[in-house]
Amino acid sequence: MYSVLTGDIIASTELSKAQMSMARDTLIEAAATFCTARQCTITGEPDFFRGDAWQILLAEPAHALALALYIRARLRSELATDTRVSIGIGLVHDIHPDRITLSNGEAFVLSGRALDDLTGYFDLTGAVPERAGMLESWFPIVLHLCSDLIRSWTQRQAELIAAALVIKNPTHERIAQSLKPKVVKQSVTDTLRAANWRALQEPINAFEETDWSCLLANV
Repeated sequence: MYSVLTGDIIASTELSKAQMSMARDTLIEAAATFCTARQCTITGEPDFFRGDAWQILLAEPAHALALALYIRARLRSELATDTRVSIGIGLVHDIHPDRITLSNGEAFVLSGRALDDLTGYFDLTGAVPERAGMLESWFPIVLHLCSDLIRSWTQRQAELIAAALVIKNPTHERIAQSLKPKVVKQSVTDTLRAANWRALQEPINAFEETDWSCLLANV
């Protein structure tokens, strides 16, 4: 059971060649940093196609939502740009580690189709197989709600969210100490509250506590 993240850089036609290159580099580095911090595995490397589109194959679906949010937080805080993301969870076969976009499986199909169907109202979506029952309907709804929660992030809010997503037991004190320059705890508390961090923690935790392999077992 894998998770496939498919995305495209928002308003990419307005970015220069250098800015697009920086966005790609930031996305690649963000994925590596996240997986080191969370001890999860990306198969191959983030793969880019059609200029502004990308895919990541994540071996642990439990971390898919946190990774999607971390990538978006890094892009928004460092480059003032963003990406749409679609999360597909399901079976994968025929993996091409050198070019992930050449791989195949239901997780790839679900992720790609959900991104293609994404309307302008949301920047985060996803899909799971029909055998998931009612979760098939609830899954994209939860991600759409998360999309609205992060829509108004400022660069500073995105910076603190990114820090919170890669710190073990991210207390406000630990986040404050991790920043350069360091800030007072109350500043972190106020910023994370404005960024809807508490509300986002609930779906992140639900993702991490779900046994996706059991839930989506091939029947």
